[in-house]
Amino acid sequence: MDIYNTSVLQGVFPDQLKRSIVVPIPKVSPPQTIEDDLRPISLTAQVSKMMEGFMLQSLMSEVVLKLDPKQFALPGKSTTQALVYLLHLIHAALDQGHCSVRIFFADFKKGFDLVDHNVIIDELLKLQVSPAIIRRIKSFLTSREQCVKIGPSFSSWKPVNGGLPQGTKLGPLLFAILVNSLLQDWNGRIKFVDDPTALEIVPRCSPSLLPILVNDVSQYASSRGMKLNSKKCKKMTISFLQYHLPLDNAIYIDGSPVQSVSSFKLLGVLLREDLSWCDHVDYVIKKANSRLYALRKLKKAGLSDKDLVTIYSSFIRSRIEYASPAWSTLTQGQSDLIESIQRRALRILLPEMSYQDALNYTGLKKLSTRRHNSCEQFIRKLKLDNGPINPLKDVVATRIHPNTHNYNLRSESSWSLQTNTERFQNFITVKYNY
Repeated sequence: MDIYNTSVLQGVFPDQLKRSIVVPIPKVSPPQTIEDDLRPISLTAQVSKMMEGFMLQSLMSEVVLKLDPKQFALPGKSTTQALVYLLHLIHAALDQGHCSVRIFFADFKKGFDLVDHNVIIDELLKLQVSPAIIRRIKSFLTSREQCVKIGPSFSSWKPVNGGLPQGTKLGPLLFAILVNSLLQDWNGRIKFVDDPTALEIVPRCSPSLLPILVNDVSQYASSRGMKLNSKKCKKMTISFLQYHLPLDNAIYIDGSPVQSVSSFKLLGVLLREDLSWCDHVDYVIKKANSRLYALRKLKKAGLSDKDLVTIYSSFIRSRIEYASPAWSTLTQGQSDLIESIQRRALRILLPEMSYQDALNYTGLKKLSTRRHNSCEQFIRKLKLDNGPINPLKDVVATRIHPNTHNYNLRSESSWSLQTNTERFQNFITVKYNY
């Protein structure tokens, strides 16, 4: 605590704690290029992380209510909320008919590595953060050193002249502050640290404004020393109109066309242009099957049933159920495929029992039941949430017809949004918004 107190009084982050060991983590396996397929994670001293934690609390308390409400990388928010909000906007627009939806998935090239420290300080000043905190943040960012660790080998120490160290506690919040005003005048947006997404509702036979928006995003990034990655930025069109003009006006970033895709992984969930979940279900099953092999090996090694159930719940089921409220609108066939993962897991653990008997023995519930409960809990928590401004809270706010007198009339009761399509009616923000 003496180190921290001295740091606060002097407004200086100790130089000895600004050293980072950078470990390159592959984004894909196997990585093809150093520039695109490796993520540099900075490992810092435990004392440094503790001091960062105190600084994070101080900074968060000053900026949390000033940040973009559609930035979901903040306390009380999550990737699941970001996905549900985006999908609600899409479903609500398409439910009204006579329109299509275009989505732009942005990706910054070396987003954390190209950050200009002076721009971050300017953004902190705009948010009226106290001078004492700004002084410590500036000290934390400047005069840093790092080396690279690959296997048992270490490089020599080199000074770092810019960027935000990935893997630190302050990094994500500082990046959120950096892009706080990005897309601020565009209603159809979500952000999660360095992953902004914009959607446009295009009325039938109307031109799309998305190319202009993308150009604005590109200029915004350039003004902050960053660049959009034209290879990783994607666009998608979602339309169920029977008769419409094709939305084929191209989008360019620095002269390179943005690729149009039918499926895209956003925050770990695969979205499709037809709003079905077949790609995501296939992805989840593939991931789970690779882990079931490990479960089978552990069973042969003699682990107890209780330990195997714990391992299954922690390392397999948790992966299956990631962000499930966003993709809970499965067909019966897709639901059965997801359920088959747990069936196989329990067959490995308890080969002599039926599925229902195994559920009773282990105390596990069907995955379909857990998804239903998760959706109910998701909406219930949002309604009770008293945290920072969250656009989803407005979406799921209880809709009660106002009672203007003291009479209890039968015709006065709760009401909900009127929907025109079964697709929107089954979405979590409508189906579970009791």
